Amino acid sequence: MGAYGEHALLVGDPARAELIAEELLEGAELVTDARGLDGYAGQFNGHTVGVQTTGMGGPSAAIVIEELIQLGVRRIVRLGTCGSLSPVLAPGDFFCAAAAIPADGTSQTYVGGEPHAPLADFEIVHAAVHDAKKAGVRMRVGLVATTDAFYDPGAGRATNWAARGALAVDMETAPLLTIAPLRGVSAASFLICSNRINEPATRLSPDAQRTTVLSCAPIALGALVSEPKHA
Repeated sequence: MGAYGEHALLVGDPARAELIAEELLEGAELVTDARGLDGYAGQFNGHTVGVQTTGMGGPSAAIVIEELIQLGVRRIVRLGTCGSLSPVLAPGDFFCAAAAIPADGTSQTYVGGEPHAPLADFEIVHAAVHDAKKAGVRMRVGLVATTDAFYDPGAGRATNWAARGALAVDMETAPLLTIAPLRGVSAASFLICSNRINEPATRLSPDAQRTTVLSCAPIALGALVSEPKHA
């Protein structure tokens, strides 16, 4: 078993990984900084947990996910950011991506271009919903669209995703939720809304994002280490 045990929290930004590790893990230590993708290991609620940076986009995230699984990780949760596609999701809101529109090349590569509906592990989602209510943190649950292009040039693409029910767009959820069942592990994705798409003025300030991360990360971590229910 690797330094992370069976549980890993994925974040895109190394600064967010450091913040979560230092503020929320006991005995956190930096265990890798390969290619600037910092990873920390520590304890949360009595479990060994890793907080690992993935970088931006599906290809980078997929490499990290595959190698964590090779190291023995069996439950993976993403805590990332997303852009809102809906009036019901505002900057600063917490969002559970229960399923994803795989509009990215990485997910399509894994399934050979076949129709595919990446879905989060229900037990992890259920645990997070329960913990969020208990903590008084509002968490919306719904559909995210995952794309390869941060500055998406496709005219009308975001409108089409929203029309199909997507509340937000990100760059890593679909690969995570695609790879996990293929490798026999459990995964879910939780996102903090950083802005409304095509409205730069709505972007959260660094201080606001830090505060939101520290209020939402305990819920993601708690769901990550929640005990799976067996029939």
